[in-house]
Amino acid sequence: MTENALQPTFEDLELLVRVSQLLTLRDLNDVIGQVMQLTGEAVKASKTSLFLHDGSEVDWNYIFTARSMDDATSSHVVRSVLDKGLAGWVVRQRQGAIIPDTDTDDRWHIFPDDTLPVRSAMCVPLMYSEQVVAVLTLVHPQPNHFSEYHLRLMTIIANQATVAIRNTQLFARLRERQRQLEAVLLSVPDMLFVLEKDGTILLINTGAQQILGLANRTKAIGSHLADFAQHSDIFLTVVETLSNRPPLPDEQYSFEVRNSTGRQQDYVVNISAWEDPTVTNGGYVVLMHDVTTLRNLYRFKDEMLRIVSHDLRSPLAVIAGYADLFQQDLPADSFMQEYVESIQRSIERMGNLLEDLLKVRQIDEKGLHLEPNTPLADLVLSVFQGAVLASRQKGQQILNQITIPTDFVASVDPTLLRQAMENFASNAIKYTPEDGTIIIRAYLIDGRMVYEVEDNGIGIPPHALSQVFDAFYRVNARQNASISGAGLGLSLVKSIVERHEGQVWVKSVEGVGSTFGMWIPLYS
Repeated sequence: MTENALQPTFEDLELLVRVSQLLTLRDLNDVIGQVMQLTGEAVKASKTSLFLHDGSEVDWNYIFTARSMDDATSSHVVRSVLDKGLAGWVVRQRQGAIIPDTDTDDRWHIFPDDTLPVRSAMCVPLMYSEQVVAVLTLVHPQPNHFSEYHLRLMTIIANQATVAIRNTQLFARLRERQRQLEAVLLSVPDMLFVLEKDGTILLINTGAQQILGLANRTKAIGSHLADFAQHSDIFLTVVETLSNRPPLPDEQYSFEVRNSTGRQQDYVVNISAWEDPTVTNGGYVVLMHDVTTLRNLYRFKDEMLRIVSHDLRSPLAVIAGYADLFQQDLPADSFMQEYVESIQRSIERMGNLLEDLLKVRQIDEKGLHLEPNTPLADLVLSVFQGAVLASRQKGQQILNQITIPTDFVASVDPTLLRQAMENFASNAIKYTPEDGTIIIRAYLIDGRMVYEVEDNGIGIPPHALSQVFDAFYRVNARQNASISGAGLGLSLVKSIVERHEGQVWVKSVEGVGSTFGMWIPLYS
């Protein structure tokens, strides 16, 4: 190529081909190194320098200067050049420039310790989306070395090099994100499998590796999930589930499965679909959470409930019978009467506790028995009438604010729902003093039935409001000392309402009163 050439030479075309091949590189250092080498050779520059720049900051990890410098010197040089030199002018103007003679152009910044002879310079920006991503500077010891043709050629090369640099940056970010994702997946304590649609394993984490008994995770890649059924029959269940009901995109579902191969274990399996929008490919993500300990606790709880609710009833009946006989044989004025009455009260409390435990077990075992066309107004009115009878001994007034239409019907479990509503009412009667007032209200709104019981009783302290629906929790207050109860009633209410897909709540002011409420969705 000659200084005054107007047409591209064969060497120029070959240079552009070599620059276009930079698009296949994936390492940023390789791209920058080749850009500097190719451009320097093309215009016969004595030295080249390049540093990455995003329009506001320099990437100090990628500074390639015309001389070797330590980090502190390099930082000082680049900042000075961006502030006073040609590269800074190019960044601000977003266009290339030539300095025919550095002795007559103020844009060339000379450092006192600079031993490199420079008389002409050329600088071009590497632009992406109207932002400067890098600055390339070429110098020569003779004045007037670079021409406008050189500048046009370097501008074309810069456009190609910009794409190559951006590709390597994006690839590096993608690779870093991949490493981060893999680190997260590997640290998940649950077992994770990423599968193709046919069940071929693409990725497993450490938890999955352990259950498969593999020394290396990569040995599972390419195998079918069903190939590992000898380790656990849950894999066959997962494969059959994916075959019979594959999840749709953006869908996730879960189920519970018990492994009967070797040591029995329980797992909650979550399955979701993934898709690659760039290709017609996709598969499933399977996450298995070991709930063996939790399920064993549930089984132990169920067994204890069975023992308590059945095996203790007969001994209590025997004790109650003998207590009644003692009371009949004792004179009416005997001091022993007080002891026998204490025994009877204790038996009654124990019997009530057994009844509550039995109800818990029945709800857990039987679940809901929905009866369509249940008249809700009749159900609530029966609870109201029962509460009126129960409150007469304390002289309490119960107000009716039930506004459900008498002909309205819905699909509910009337036995359990009545039990939940009665519990709210009986609690209000127990914790409201004599001559107090209780309001029972029920109404329909937005496809739901709302049921509330309001009283002017002793109230609940703020710290206890979040726990009143927990099993066996009782507010520790002096006013409650004489009121019997095991703390199971409100937890039963919560269980019943949640099985109806509803919610419970409580509002209370200590010393003023409480309002317990629930709502359930209505289905005809």
